[in-house]
Order: sequence, then structure tokens, then C-alpha cells
Amino acid sequence: MRILTVSTVEEIRPGHVDGRTVIVIDVLRASSTIVTALDSGFEFVIPVGTATEAFALHSLNTVIAGERHCQKIDGFDYNNSPTELRKKDHKGKHLILTTTNGTKAVEKAAKADRLLIGCFLNASACINAAMVHNRDITICCAGTRNEFALEDGLAAGMMVHSAKKQASYIETCDFSDALEACFLQLAQRLPKLLFTTTTGKRLVQNQYTDDIQYCGQTDVLKIVPIVKGNRILSLSDT
Repeated sequence: MRILTVSTVEEIRPGHVDGRTVIVIDVLRASSTIVTALDSGFEFVIPVGTATEAFALHSLNTVIAGERHCQKIDGFDYNNSPTELRKKDHKGKHLILTTTNGTKAVEKAAKADRLLIGCFLNASACINAAMVHNRDITICCAGTRNEFALEDGLAAGMMVHSAKKQASYIETCDFSDALEACFLQLAQRLPKLLFTTTTGKRLVQNQYTDDIQYCGQTDVLKIVPIVKGNRILSLSDT
């Protein structure tokens, strides 16, 4: 089993996903929002590329959330904010989500053999689920505005480290090894470190500090989202 890590959504190629288990990471905030939504009672999440698509799917049983460059989209129920979603009971509801990078990464990785969603919140549970089928794994960091996002890389590094601890036969690319080393060096500075990353600074400017603090927690949830068709469900529900 080999673990390959891709630095941004723009770098994802068909060879990175075809026949592989893929984990999409967008710590701040799409993947954290998806994990939290499923943990908070939503039956499933539908990722869409545009606000127009989200409005078209809106119904009595749906909630629409999303952002463009950290700003809530006009007419939406929520920003792409996991802490906002946690404030209400959404049992039985469906979440329609569109974001700047995260939902785009899910779309680009759609042809994976298995497509999971991960972040710090569910890092160990996610990599454990990825390893079950003994296929090569690609970790796709969503990034931010066409650039690598440190928070995504650190979450990837945490997953790589967890995988290596469990199995001696794991092979990794140089970038995966570098991210593991980075995580081990900086893990003790989480979640405060996320306030200093490029995306973290943008969220601070937009007064989403609660989201940063929340998203920087490690292994607090066991939910592993998996993409099935146009829906994202909890792996335990499939």
C-alpha cells in the first residue's frame, strides 16, 4: 500500500484517483463542515459547484450553506461554518454545500474507487477506514486560492503518521514524508497554529475564530464521510 499526497485541488490528476482510495482534506473549512454536519444529524450532504445549483435543490427538508472567499452567499441559511451548524438540531435534514475549494476537490476526485472526507476532527478514523481495503491511498489537500494550505498538509501528515504506526508495509512519497515530519514538529501548537495560516488569517478577519479553534481539534469525532453518487453519507450508514 502506497500513500500519495497532492498539494492542491489544481494538482489532482486522473492517475491520482483512478482505482484508488482518496481522502479529500479541506480543514478550513469544507471537510470539517461535512464531518460536523453528519455528526449533527444531517442524513447526507450534497456538494455542488455553484450557488445556482444549491438554490435549485432547496426544499423544506434541505439547508443550504456555503461561501465564496469566506463570505456567506446571499440567501443561504449558513456560511460554510461547522460551529454554526452545531448550534441547531438538523436531524432528518439534508445539507446542500458549496465552497471555494473543498467541493471542487470532491468533484475532481469523483472517480476514485472510494472517496472519503477527512480533517483533524476525524483524522484517525478516516485513515483507518481508508486502509481497510488495502488499496493505494491518495490524500488530496484542497488548498486555498490555488496555493497549498498548511492546515490541510498538517492533517495529511497526521494521517500518514497514523498509517505508518499501524502498518509496517506502508510506502509513502517524499511529500507525504515531509508533511508527516511537519505534523510531528508542530502538533503541540494546534489549534492555535491555525490562526496564523493564510486561510486562518482570512477567517480571523471575517470573525470566524470559533471555527478555527474548533477545526484544529484532533480526533474528536468518529464520523467518516464517504461519497456515494452525488451524496456524502456517513460510512456507518452505507
